[in-house]
Amino acid sequence: VSCAPGISRREYARKSGTSMSTPVVSGAIALLLSKYPDMSNVEVKLRLRESSIDIGRPQNEQGWGLLNVEKLLKE
Repeated sequence: VSCAPGISRREYARKSGTSMSTPVVSGAIALLLSKYPDMSNVEVKLRLRESSIDIGRPQNEQGWGLLNVEKLLKE
């Protein structure tokens, strides 16, 4: 859910796609790097891939799957 243009300043809309997922994934990566500041970009990528949940869609629709922040941050 995100802000949507409209007459009222309090309008929201359901949206999807990379423009909606990028801030969420970036925030998860920031949390990960706060916990493990010496982690390389390759390690971050692998950790994201390994902690994602397959939602049963074709890869061109789901990418690596659903982000699981709890699993991402576990040791």
